[in-house]
Amino acid sequence: MLACMLAGMMPTAVAGQEVFSLEKCLDYAVEHNQSLQKDRLGLETANLARKEVVGSLLPQISASAGITDNIQKTTFAMPNFVNSMMPEAMRDPNAPKYMTVTMGMDYSANWGASVAQQVLNFSLFNAVNIAGQSQKMAELGVEMTTQDVIAQTTLLYYNVQVLEFAMTQFDSSIALLDRTLGILKANMDNGLMRKVDADRVKVSKTNLETQRGSMDQALELQKKLLKLQMGFPMAQEIAVAELDTEAVEQMLSATTVQEFDIDRLPAFRMLKQQQGMLELQRKSAVYASLPVITFVGNYSMNYMGDDFKGETFHHFPVSMLSLNLKMPIFTGMSNSAKLRKAKVELLKSGHDEQAMTESLSMNWAVASGQLEQQLQTVMAQKENKQLAQEVFDVTEVNFTEGIASLSDLLNAQSQLIQSQMNYVNALNSSVQAYIDLKKANGTVNELKK
Repeated sequence: MLACMLAGMMPTAVAGQEVFSLEKCLDYAVEHNQSLQKDRLGLETANLARKEVVGSLLPQISASAGITDNIQKTTFAMPNFVNSMMPEAMRDPNAPKYMTVTMGMDYSANWGASVAQQVLNFSLFNAVNIAGQSQKMAELGVEMTTQDVIAQTTLLYYNVQVLEFAMTQFDSSIALLDRTLGILKANMDNGLMRKVDADRVKVSKTNLETQRGSMDQALELQKKLLKLQMGFPMAQEIAVAELDTEAVEQMLSATTVQEFDIDRLPAFRMLKQQQGMLELQRKSAVYASLPVITFVGNYSMNYMGDDFKGETFHHFPVSMLSLNLKMPIFTGMSNSAKLRKAKVELLKSGHDEQAMTESLSMNWAVASGQLEQQLQTVMAQKENKQLAQEVFDVTEVNFTEGIASLSDLLNAQSQLIQSQMNYVNALNSSVQAYIDLKKANGTVNELKK
């Protein structure tokens, strides 16, 4: 809605520099804000983590192969059973008690493949759900950061607009003092005015110029903060559209306070997602005590020989199928403690939900009342500013005609300047209250539409 009210402030070129409307600033911020970009990478990480866990449910297939040149084959020492097995007459009484035997062939090779499949693993199934929950939380985190970026960028944008508007008011006041000084100079030339009267006006002008200089510094700071929030290059200048006070007043007056719906608020939805994660963690403790069944299949072909051909070359296959059961029996009571801990965390989360519900409801009520009060203040200050302008105009005419004194003119001018600043401050506070209400009822994204 806010962007629609400012639709007339489309980017244009002023002295070769692009003027940013609120809508363009928000588009740029959502695209380039550093925190938001980091959260998007976090979401991508969560998506990949879920795919990683889901991949564990699919068959795990691997292959292997190898070839070996047995340069020095294994030699075993064993009792000389050959001599002892011969007839006594043929035995060699001087034969050694032990003999050595070289085992193996010159070459060996193999290749094979294996497959493993989780048949029943509740912990792994639950891990998939946990990864999915993490992905949802990451998505909600991006949404929350996006809303924060939109709200903060809008607030900084209006701070810049209001400060620039206030500076134009200061410039108008300084121009009035210059005009007064011109009148005083003419009267001084005619001997109708003292120099001290002109000095009083000069002092007022210097004070205004000093305040304007401080405001100019504040404006530069707000522009830097806006660029930082947007992810805009600091070295580049940024210009925003002029503040349309009538459009802002119309926007504030047209604001309707929607019924409070806590389910729209990302902070509350994040809490519910965290509660879902706690429940899954509780299930993890339960599933850790359940059996795990895994299917495994292997097939391989082995080759060996003194050469890969001829009568010494041999090859044979090896295959296996198995169904494995793993059943936890005793875990030292650690799993029981983990289960109780998960239940306690769920109870704590219930209290957090109750406290958050009350807090968010209070924020909405305060923001609703604050916007209404600030809108009344804006209207009152606008009327007061118009009245102060009328008083100054009459006083200036009377001063020119010699009816009013210089003190009357300076007082009227001071009241005019003060009423202008009060109006600017009220307008700025009203915009802040408007944004706070959008945040309180979960409709911040409407600022970008």
